[in-house]
Amino acid sequence: MAGTIEDKITELVLPLISSMGAELWGVRFRGGHDRAKLQIFIDRKEGVDADLCGDITALISPALDAADLIAPAYMLEVSSPGLDRILFTKEQAGQYAGSEVKAELRIPVQGRRKLSGVMGEMSEDGTFTIADKLAGEIKLAFENVALMRLVPSFDKPKKP
Repeated sequence: MAGTIEDKITELVLPLISSMGAELWGVRFRGGHDRAKLQIFIDRKEGVDADLCGDITALISPALDAADLIAPAYMLEVSSPGLDRILFTKEQAGQYAGSEVKAELRIPVQGRRKLSGVMGEMSEDGTFTIADKLAGEIKLAFENVALMRLVPSFDKPKKP
């Protein structure tokens, strides 16, 4: 099996989620003092509803318990990635070039660990730019991104 807990969970649940006609968008695991939280994000062209999330939870929960990858006490949450979706891979991020994002970096660039601005095109080597609101254009490697979220944009209503 793969390295991180997220990788192991991905390997386990990917075929199950695909069998339900959905796409695995990403896996996020957060350990906690009282209770750990496992978030499974799913997507599909026609959208994600509560019934699909419930069906997938019922399908993957026994598989996760049987695989025993996580300590006994954890909360499983299956949901849509949402409008402020986390961009887990450089391929996902590349789909949103030209969109506003917020990024937290593993290693600071120009003294900054948190950036917010419009993301440029993703190159094949995984580098891209963010036109940061404070620091201007910053070139980054996707491997340096700890967390990147899409910032939803809503059209402002026109005044009458």
